[in-house]
Formats: sequence, structure tokens, C-alpha cells
Amino acid sequence: MTFDGEGAISGGGGNSRLLADYPPAQQSQILDYLFKPGYGAQLQILKLETGGSGNSTSGAEPSVEETKGTINCDVGYEFWLAKQAVQRNPGIKLYGLTWSAPAWVGSTFYNANGIQYVLDWLGCAKQHGLTISYMGGWNEHGYDANWFPQLRSALDNNGYGSVQVVAADANDSGWSTADGLANNPAFKAATAKVGNHYPCSPYNGSSSYTQCTSTPTAQGLGLPLWASENGTLDYQDGGAPMARTNNLVYLQGKMVASINWPIVASTYPDVSFVGQGLIKADRPWSGTYDVGLSTWTMAHTTQFAQPGWRYLDSGSGYLGGSSYTQGSYVSLKSPNNRDWSTVVETTRATGAQTVTFNVGGGLSTGAVHVWSTDLASKDSSTWFVRNPDVTPDGSGNFTVTLQPDRSYSFTTTTGQGKGTPVSPAAADLTLPYSDDFSSATRGSQPRYLGTMEGAFDVQPCVGRSGNCVQQETPARPLQWGNFNSDTRPYTAGGNGNWTNYQVSADVMNKAAGSVGIAGRQKSAGEQWNAGEDPTHVKGYWFSLSDTGAWSVTRSDFSDNVVTLASGTAPGAAGRGTWHNLALGFSGATITAAIDGTKVATVTDTAYSAGKIALFTGGYTAGGQFANLAVTPLSGGTPQTVTVPYSTTGSGTNQWQYSGAWSSGGGNTWSNTAGNTATLTFKGSYVALDSVAYNSQGIMTVSVDGGAATSVDLYRNSSQGVTAPVFTANNLDATATHTLKVTVTGTRNSASNGSWASVASAVVGTPTAIPYSTTGSGVGEWQYSGSWSSGGGNTWSDTAGNTATLTFKGSGVTLDSVVYDGQGIVTVSVDGGAATSVDLYRNSSQGVTAPVFTANNLDATATHTLKVTVTGTRNSASNGSWASVADAAIT
Repeated sequence: MTFDGEGAISGGGGNSRLLADYPPAQQSQILDYLFKPGYGAQLQILKLETGGSGNSTSGAEPSVEETKGTINCDVGYEFWLAKQAVQRNPGIKLYGLTWSAPAWVGSTFYNANGIQYVLDWLGCAKQHGLTISYMGGWNEHGYDANWFPQLRSALDNNGYGSVQVVAADANDSGWSTADGLANNPAFKAATAKVGNHYPCSPYNGSSSYTQCTSTPTAQGLGLPLWASENGTLDYQDGGAPMARTNNLVYLQGKMVASINWPIVASTYPDVSFVGQGLIKADRPWSGTYDVGLSTWTMAHTTQFAQPGWRYLDSGSGYLGGSSYTQGSYVSLKSPNNRDWSTVVETTRATGAQTVTFNVGGGLSTGAVHVWSTDLASKDSSTWFVRNPDVTPDGSGNFTVTLQPDRSYSFTTTTGQGKGTPVSPAAADLTLPYSDDFSSATRGSQPRYLGTMEGAFDVQPCVGRSGNCVQQETPARPLQWGNFNSDTRPYTAGGNGNWTNYQVSADVMNKAAGSVGIAGRQKSAGEQWNAGEDPTHVKGYWFSLSDTGAWSVTRSDFSDNVVTLASGTAPGAAGRGTWHNLALGFSGATITAAIDGTKVATVTDTAYSAGKIALFTGGYTAGGQFANLAVTPLSGGTPQTVTVPYSTTGSGTNQWQYSGAWSSGGGNTWSNTAGNTATLTFKGSYVALDSVAYNSQGIMTVSVDGGAATSVDLYRNSSQGVTAPVFTANNLDATATHTLKVTVTGTRNSASNGSWASVASAVVGTPTAIPYSTTGSGVGEWQYSGSWSSGGGNTWSDTAGNTATLTFKGSGVTLDSVVYDGQGIVTVSVDGGAATSVDLYRNSSQGVTAPVFTANNLDATATHTLKVTVTGTRNSASNGSWASVADAAIT
């Protein structure tokens, strides 16, 4: 079989966005690492999203044809990226695929309008001097057996006869597309490649992908089979799974191409699939980037075998026997029938293996060049290393020792190499920040803004001089995902750690509808919990309609919208008129102003930090924004106090007890059902600490007379420890609240007793730092190893992996998701003694709960909180997962 190549995908959506804004020097270095032969990944196929202005995973990519017949070939950045790729590697193959499409296409892409959109996009590619080699249908939307022959005919009749059709880019483990091809001769005749998504399983972080299969029907078609989308793995920890898949797709599924999604991790860290790709490049303001282990895993194939080489089945198989237990190897030969390469991976090996190669069949028996990568190492100097050559003996034999967790490439070819540029140091995007867009090229994406829905670009201002950001999408696109119906265009950027600031911009309504600005925006469409839906976004939104009506709203991750303030500003009514909006945040105080006049002051504690955004209330093309500015404000210092159980009375920050409670050892306890402990307090936050051990029972906790939460104080240890057991956030910071603990006298079956305990409570207004706020600065998390994310937390079960938070404050509380599949972690502060924390709870329902607290820290110093995965669990647990949800700084 003929090798068709390995590649990566830019699109599905927005994953290359920030790369376009990198400083020229670092941008060129990154592009070299991706495309330049003998330098890095040396991609052989580049798959491009055609763009439809609808969210397609990590953002939205603009359409070349928002309105039918009006074509703008200069939108977005995909054609720019393709030209950069071809400039570095003229032999690279380009491949187009649609995720979303403009509204005029209709309710499905599989119609005549969809074909016309493909032709118009190909025309734009041609206008840019690009040759598209492959064209797909509608990403992960099955197939229409009648549409693909129509597409083939249209390509032939419009000068694109050389474009090969890939069917059908479906995410289908059963390869139903192959069944359709086998049963429909016209469909098969139109198809050049059979592309299926994620044929490898299971998906489990760094342990992913040990089986890559197709079906007998697929293999019997006589058409090349492709893993036309694979991956979805971290740029570092995806290295080992990629090493497996690059071999197994052929060995197990007879697939001759594999395409990794995505190409680069170049999005903001609070959107779907953060950190996935070959290179991490998400800080254009500092030029910082990180070439991942996945780059060098890819290079072990792409720098040693080229499209058109042939697989050698006699030189391909499994190490150690006929089953996949110790590793795999794949051999290919060049069209000259002399040169050859063998790619070996030992990710399943338990120790060193001695292997003898025999070279025959007319293949070269000259010097064999050896390259290796230590897939278990975090030291980049051990990746893609040239080893001493070996030379076959007179019988064509040579023997080598293979270490576990390695990729090896053995070859008679030359020209391989490893780029050497080094990234600048990381730095945050700091305040104040402003952009009048005067230096932007018209038609380009506004700097540092990543669009999540709709299309925003820089255009001449209407009614004033200069450049403005303009929303271009006139109607809700044909969406790729099954999103809520209330999607709206917005583009977001900045620093997720910005807390107290004012965002302002001049805005103009072109048509009936509204425009606005947003602040403290985060978690836009984050996957797993939100299903990549752009309506699942946290933030505060200040909108102004053409009637003069305005509102300040808060949105959450479940698409709930709460109006915090609203009104009408008659002087701001009208279309085509410019007005200044300003939205300020100082702690829990939020202010809104129109043309310098304050229209609202509200108190809300839901979100303490986040990016800024520009938006339109609907798909109203022509709405504009100018003079974006973000300036720092004072306020918002965390104000918290610890109230021990022994502070009693009827006032604020005092406990009151009913029934008999005994005290000592830093807590008070009771096992009499109905006894209560009630704390009166002020603040937006309360965290209850209790003593937990194997004789404790179940109690309930409620806030302000609301629904009671059951809290199990049992831990699988005879040693009592004081631990956080309950938190409540987003309370009205100006109101007086009550926290009520009620003894139930019950216990779970593993416990020796039914005691309830109260040690203390921390109350006030802390600063919450979610797991997704990453970086090397204060108030940011840094992770080592592979962590998966979603559902409000990140998790790992690989021993030694860490999550480290740098913070300033006098106290810190760690929140994690707890349930009966969780394991044991250790937590330390400032490098001190590690505390063992068991995340197991006797329930299959995961809940976010406080699990560790440290107080009495130096509030003026910088501290670290380190969570380490142990990979262990107590005997009652079903798993050994660690979890990080957020940390509250007090």
C-alpha cells in the first residue's frame, strides 16, 4: 500500500487564531517547526476549515461568502497559513473541509448551495495561488450518497478535476461511510479517499489509543483509507499516543494517512481543548511558544518517509510476537526501491528489548542512521536525538537494544534535523491596554481578539475616520454543533486574570438590534460540560440598542442570563450614531456608563476575573466598535475572616448552638439528631471546616434557610483531620447570611459513628481562581503531565503529575470534584510537608467540594499551592483520579 502522509488540521475552529498575531520573528519560528523540511513536524498534509462564521469547537472562523454571491477571499487566516506552509514545503497537500456554513446555504450542507460554497471557497484558494488537493463534505455529519457524486461532477465542470474527494469525514467507529460506498457505485466512483474520524480507541489522556481499526468492508473497497481526524491530545502528553497511532492505523486498520487535530494550541486557555496540538502558542503579546513532544513524535515519521513511499508488510508488525504488548514497528521504502525507513515505538514495553533487523529484497544495506525520542521525559534535549549509526553485516543483519517508552527511526536517508530557536520568556498581557485599530490591515482579524461566534474584522469606520471592528454575519449560520438557539456573535480577548478594571469602547448600531461590551468573561463554550456551545459562557454584558434601551446582564455556563440593571438612554438612540460604553469592575461593584454618564451601579459576586469582549445582540451585520480601552481600577482586595466554633453569640460572625455539643481538640461535636450550629455572617462566601475521620457521620448544611446539603464527614482513617467540607459562593456581599449545620444522627455503612463536627468557618469575599486560569504569574495554575478538563474541573490519574497555583493572600482553599471514583492526592503549601487528601466520597454523583485549607499565611508574600497525583486510592474507591476545580484566596 502507498503511504499518503501525515498532517494536521487548522480549523474546527479557531485553534490557530492567536498565531496570526505573533511577532514576526517568533511567528516564523513556529511556522518553521510546523512545516519546514528537516526542522520539526514537517507536515505533509494541511487540512483547512472553509469557515462559516459559526462556532466549530474553540471559536468561529469567518466565511468567505456571508451573503450569496458576495465573495471576500481575504477574510480570516487559513489562506495565510496555507501560503506559509507551501512557502516552506511546496510539496505539502492542502485539504478543505466545512464545519459551519453561512445561513444562505440552508438547513443542511448536503445540497446544491453547499456545492456552490465549496466551489466559491476553492475559487478563493485559487485567487491566493493555492492548489487544493483534497476536498471533504460536512465535518462529522454523516454522508449523503447522492451529494458526493454531484460534488465530483461540479468539480470536474468548473476546472477542479484534480481535486480529489474525501468521503465523508464522519466520526463513526463502524465505518458506515464504507458501507454506503460499497452499496452505491456512483458514490464510490466519486470518492478518492475514505476518511474516518477517531478510528483509534480508547480515549484516556496519555494512555490513549492502543487499537486503531477499520472494517473488512472498508478494506475491501480498493480505496485508500485515512484517519482523516485523529488526536485531540495535549501538545506534550499526546506524544506517546501519537507514536502508537502513527503505526497502528496501518498495522491494525490499513489506513495510509493520519491527520492530527489540531495543528497548534493557539487559543485562549478558557475555551475547548486548551493545550492541544503540536505547539502551544497562546501568548502573542510576549511571543512565547512551546514546541511540544507531539511535534517530534510526528517528525519520527514525516522526516523519514514521504507520500508515495510504499509500506513493507514484511517489515511491519509488533515487537515480541503477534500481539500488541511490547511495541510496534512500520517499515516503508522509497520509490527508488533502495532507501527505506523503519519507525518503532516501545510505549507498551516493560523493559529493554534486543531486536535484530534483516535488510534484504534489494534494499540498501549501507549505513543506517538512528534517531530516538524519550517519550517519558520532560527534557526536550532527549527528544529527536541523532544516535550513532549502525551498519548491517554481510547478511544484512544488525542488532540494537530498544529502551521502553521510546520512538525510534532507522533510515538510509539523510536530511533530518531539529530546529534550535528558543522562545522568549512568558509574560502576561498587562493593563492598561488599548487598541484604536489604526495599525491593523483592513479585512484582518482584530488583534488579540478570538471570535467565538459570528465574524469580526477591521473595516473603515462608518460616520467617522479611522478603522473600526465590524461584525459581518447577517444571519445565524448553519451550525456544526447542536447549539442553543440564542447564539450571538462575540469576540473576546485579554487576560483571564484581569480582576478590577474598566473596559470601554465606542459603539455604533448599524441596524435594528444592539451592540455591546463585556467584562470578566471566561469559559467560552468549554467542552464536556458545555458541548462547545458558545452560549455557555460566563461574564457580564453591557448592551445598547438602537432604541436607546440598555441592560447589564450576567451569563453563566448553563446559558442562564440574569438582568442586573436596565433602562433607556434616549440620547443614545438611533442607527449610525456613535456612543461610548464603559463597564467597570471593582471587587463586587459593577458600574455602567453611556457617553460618560453613569447609568447603573450594581453589586454582584459571581465572577471576580476574566477577559473582555465585543458583541452584537443578534446577527446584525455592520455593527461597529472603536477605541477599545481597558484600564485598571482599585478595589477587590479579598476580605475574609475565620470564625472558630468557640466564637459564640447572636451577632455577625458568631455561632449559636441548639442542644448539647462537646468541645475540644479544635472543634465541637454532637451526635444528637436535630441539634444545630448556626453562624451569622456577612460576605459573598462561606467555607465550613470540620474534623473528619472514620467515626464521623452525616450532617446537613444550608445557607439562608435554603435547601439542605448532605455532608458526609466519614474518611477512611482513624486519625481525625480538620478539613473543609462545604462552601457557598456568589452570595450578596452586602447582606447578612446564616449557615446552619444540623446533626442527622446517621452515618454511611463504613463509618463507626454518627458524629457531626464544627471546627470553624471562613467568611467574606475571596478571590476564586479556576483551574483553567493558567500561566506562570500570580493567580495562575501551572500543570505538569497530562490533565483532562471539563465539567468545571481538570483531572489526572498519572502518578507524579502536578497542579501548582501561585498566589498572594493569607489563606487558600482548594476545591475539587469528589465522588466514588476519586483517589488520593497530596497538597502542600510553599514546598512544605505534603498533606494526604482523599477525594473519595460514598456517592456516584460528582460534586465540587472544598478539600484542603491553609490559613495564617503571610498576606504580603507570594505562595504556592501544589497538588500532586499519587495514583493511589482507598479500598472503597473505584478509581484513583485527582481533581482540581478552583482555589479561593483569602
